[in-house]
Amino acid sequence: MKREPWKLFSWNLATLTEEAPALPHGLVLRTAAKSEEPTVQALVARAFSTDAQWTGSYSRISDSLQERIHEAFRSQPNPGLVIQHGPRIIAAACFTTEVDAENHLYCGPCVLPEYRSRGLGSTLLLQSLYALKELEVHVARALCKEGTTACKFVYPKFQSVCDAYDSEPFATVS
Repeated sequence: MKREPWKLFSWNLATLTEEAPALPHGLVLRTAAKSEEPTVQALVARAFSTDAQWTGSYSRISDSLQERIHEAFRSQPNPGLVIQHGPRIIAAACFTTEVDAENHLYCGPCVLPEYRSRGLGSTLLLQSLYALKELEVHVARALCKEGTTACKFVYPKFQSVCDAYDSEPFATVS
C-alpha cells in the first residue's frame, strides 16, 4: 500500500497575537464538557467520513484517532473546544496538553459539512492554539494529510511552520 504524504505544522505560541473573529450570531464557542465525548466522537467521524479528500485515509486512522479523543476526555480537564449552534454542537477540536507531544491537535478543527466554508475551522484552530497557550504549551504541533483543505487553507494560518512528515501518523497512542 502506498503511503500518503503528511505535513507537520507547528506554531510558536509565544508569538501568537491574532484576534479571533467574532462568530456569526447564534454560534457559541466553549470548552467541551466531559459528558459530550460521544457527541464529539460522532461529529469527528462524520466530518472526516463525509469529506471526499479523506476517502480511504480516514479508515486507516479512525481507531487511533477515536482512542486519542477518548484519552483527551478521560485524562484532561480541558479536552477540547466546541462550537454550538443553538443546542447542537456543529464543530469540535480535541487536543493534548502534553508539552512534548508530536501532535497536539488530535483531530484538528472538525466542522459538520453543512457548516463548512464559513471560517469556523480557522476560528476553532486559533482558539485551540490560544487554549494550548493558556495551558502552558509553548509550541503546538498538528499533523495533516497533504492536499486536504485543512493543509492548504487552514493550518498555514497564524504564522505556522510546515515540514514534511515522513512517519506513519496515528500509528500508536502516546
